Amino acid sequence: MKYLLLLFIVTFILPVRAEVYQWQDPKFDITLTFPDDWMRQAKEGDDLRLHILAPQAQNQAACRIFANQDNRFLYVPAEGSVQVAQFVQDQQALQGILANRLHHHNVRLIGYQKLAGLGKGPATAAIAQFYKDVNGQKLAMQSIVFGGYSHGLEAIFQCETQVEAWQKWYPTFMSMAGSFDYPLRLATHKHGYYRDFMADGSVFFPVGSGNAQGVVRY
Repeated sequence: MKYLLLLFIVTFILPVRAEVYQWQDPKFDITLTFPDDWMRQAKEGDDLRLHILAPQAQNQAACRIFANQDNRFLYVPAEGSVQVAQFVQDQQALQGILANRLHHHNVRLIGYQKLAGLGKGPATAAIAQFYKDVNGQKLAMQSIVFGGYSHGLEAIFQCETQVEAWQKWYPTFMSMAGSFDYPLRLATHKHGYYRDFMADGSVFFPVGSGNAQGVVRY
């Protein structure tokens, strides 16, 4: 009897903890946590750093990370990083990931947010709908795409599923997006005291040597 009671406690009372896997990209040190029953797929192209698929490819749910060190804006100060991300990852760029990089059909954005975040940096985000060819069928799909840009590193996090299953997978997509991170390359806040030397007024510097000295006034 006590064994039946123990089985009941283990089965119905103790909480079931979901197992997750933390992935780290060896090239860019990007990290992502995702359910450990999601299946990793072969990478196609150097910019595709991770491609994972839901168990048994349910509802064609999948997520990808793209990354590229393009070095166009390496030394942008923290206060300009948002504008740079918005410029690099605009609506056309996010739509192009689906239409040109993944070759989906009839891609259209149904939502766009220029003030978003990805990891420690600023990002843009878009919701898109498109058609995907699967075994000779055209499936109606919906996707969320985050476009991040930080100190020359362009990063994309994208997830998709069939339109009718969107509400089912959206929380999982957002949970993974929340775990996305990469090392911060520059401090986001200034440290130390930076004197405004332009406010000093007149400054006199001695010039010459010996008894023949004068001053230069600035």
